[in-house]
Amino acid sequence: MLVMAGSWSAPSWAIDAEEEEAARQQAFQSAAQSIVDDFNAGSTDVFMESVDQPDLLDRVFGLRLIDQRVKKDIREGLPQSFLRYITSSLPRANDSVKATLLGVESRGDRGRAVVRFDYPKFQFNYHEYELRLRANRKVIIYDWTDFLDGNLFTEAVGRSMVMAAPGKAAARKLLDFQNVSENELFQFAELLKAARDRKLDRYLEIRDGMQERFQRQRIVVETNVHLARQVKKRRQMVAGLAIMARYYPEEPLYSLMLLDYYVPARRLDEAVASLQRLYERLDFPDAAMEARLSAAALDSGDTQGASARADAALALEDGLELAWWSALKARVALREFARATEALQQLEAQFGWDLGRETLQQDKSYRELLGSSEYEAWLGSRQAK
Repeated sequence: MLVMAGSWSAPSWAIDAEEEEAARQQAFQSAAQSIVDDFNAGSTDVFMESVDQPDLLDRVFGLRLIDQRVKKDIREGLPQSFLRYITSSLPRANDSVKATLLGVESRGDRGRAVVRFDYPKFQFNYHEYELRLRANRKVIIYDWTDFLDGNLFTEAVGRSMVMAAPGKAAARKLLDFQNVSENELFQFAELLKAARDRKLDRYLEIRDGMQERFQRQRIVVETNVHLARQVKKRRQMVAGLAIMARYYPEEPLYSLMLLDYYVPARRLDEAVASLQRLYERLDFPDAAMEARLSAAALDSGDTQGASARADAALALEDGLELAWWSALKARVALREFARATEALQQLEAQFGWDLGRETLQQDKSYRELLGSSEYEAWLGSRQAK
């Protein structure tokens, strides 16, 4: 029996392996939380300390045919020149941005973390960090995706460096098809130069004169949107997003960008599908996403679904203002006025709103709420305080 009992217990090496994996997971979790806490303190120092800039730059150079002069200028200018690329994708201290760590997962020495950034007026962005754990237990940020730009950092920077001096071989490597004539390659290089020089009109002129197989290339479609945004030409940006929606409607990397096209155009089914694709890609529960999907469900007439989504958002993060607004709207639509006044109370207490009659009567959807006994009772208790 003693022999049998011994055979049932886990071998010591298995226990050691489990403990080691648990220790690695904790290292990833702690590192990601430290980065987010530092963001919320108005700093990017912890993020920058977690990036091995020379290693990152080597990987950018190693996969692309970047002009040697550009490489030399970048290397000699480290850390200042490369630093500009990195900091351009990070929140600035004066942006009033809150960062939230949605989740961390890891296996062995590789990890992944997703962070949500809350901007004013209920705007959100997401970063996905690829993490590595070194032998000395230091967690480094290996690469990251900014979903508002729709690209890996190394990919975006690599393209930018190619555009700085686009030789024929480098330009050819950016295309995903063969059989390119010398004239077509020259045109494509001129297109890249126009983007480099931020000449949007020139960029669009060249693009419109190219064959459709060039116009649908990812780099052409993305650059159109990014360039228009950089030079603050919204009409051309939206036109570029329409092209993006035509060629890449199911790409989760483009989901956030495409909302600027779908929502104003009232293409709400496509906007919801785009949000859901991004949510699946992030693969962590997110109160902001639940709140936005609640609003979309309400807009489509699914009041029960809207309420369930809003409740899910609050269960995840009851300090998120958008979650309480979504809950208020859904509860009013369901005529659950007692629960609606709970949302009113939280919006006033946590976020400083004054939700008396004068404010709410500006929105017709609150008409029944304003005439309810529950709202009258809430107003009375509010005045008593």
